[in-house]
Amino acid sequence: MDLTVVGDVVISGWPRHPGGTDPGASAFGLLRGGDLTIGNLEVAFTGRGQRAEKLVAMRAPTSGAAELADLGFDLVSLAMNHALDYGADGMRDTVRALDTAGVGHAGFGETHAEATRARVVSAGDESLAFFSFCCALPRGFDATADRAGIGAIRVRQSFEYDSGFLDETPGTPPFVHSSAHEPDVCTAEALVREAKRHNDFVVVALHWGVPHCYLPAAQGPLAQYQQPLARRLIDAGVDLVIGHHPHCLHPVEFYRDGLILYSTGNFVFDWCDGWNAEAMVPKEAAHPSAPYQPALVRGPWFESAVFRVGLGGPGGPTLRLDPVELDPDSQPILPRPDVAASILAQVAETSRDLDPAIVVDDDGTVRRTATA
Repeated sequence: MDLTVVGDVVISGWPRHPGGTDPGASAFGLLRGGDLTIGNLEVAFTGRGQRAEKLVAMRAPTSGAAELADLGFDLVSLAMNHALDYGADGMRDTVRALDTAGVGHAGFGETHAEATRARVVSAGDESLAFFSFCCALPRGFDATADRAGIGAIRVRQSFEYDSGFLDETPGTPPFVHSSAHEPDVCTAEALVREAKRHNDFVVVALHWGVPHCYLPAAQGPLAQYQQPLARRLIDAGVDLVIGHHPHCLHPVEFYRDGLILYSTGNFVFDWCDGWNAEAMVPKEAAHPSAPYQPALVRGPWFESAVFRVGLGGPGGPTLRLDPVELDPDSQPILPRPDVAASILAQVAETSRDLDPAIVVDDDGTVRRTATA
């Protein structure tokens, strides 16, 4: 089964330009060609609901669901940190719009059981079970036995610091230790094992990790909980883990018979209600007591890729990257040659920190060499 995978998607009715073959032309045509196209829907499609009390709360018109279908999307993940920006009613509107448009989805439900249920789809005579879980979890967003919400794998955190070092280097952030909440992991493992018994492939979308502007470089691109969680899911039967939330590209890793895409970056990010140039004011002006600065829209935000994943081959999953550049309005375009080369080089470099055997060829093919 051939999958076309992209990262975060925000659709709010912007005009789409025809694709082409030259740098700067629209990259939407890259969504075509595989058996299934999968993305992370990073916004609720709704015109109602009460805004959540958080820094960024977004919504877009319900017409975006039909546009997703027109662009070629077959599946979207809904378990993410903006799902309930306008409450459960906002996500109910989203689900209705997606169902009407024929776009499959997973990750939201009226109960925990529904929110963590797999969406099963077929391509030819093969079936795929698709789960969506969120680790970047605003308070109250997770579904419970009697509360609508998203599928969650919660994360526990502790902070370590060396007082002598901080005296010598004041202002240095503490090291953040993190681990996935064991009961949630066990629940996800059981769901995956059951899905694997009845389907050819299992794919899990994970909204996790740290956005690039908040991550201390000394701690590396991955939070401590990410690799152990992904590997446990693959040990349970997952063929592909699709990560998003950091809004940039992170390493890829082949592990046993599975593939981990730690962060697939952005694909398209339309301006919308709650996400526009006027709303992106310096945080200290809008929220004087808040300690962080909203520096998301810069640098790594604009470098991304379309991930071509092959499942079911004799050697395990295959991967090829089609680099994508985002224009100043965060629309996907075919990259300039130097940007494309830079994207591939960056993925290769960070991935080799996890596995020295990783190689990224000039055509974007990602593989492991026979010897590290």
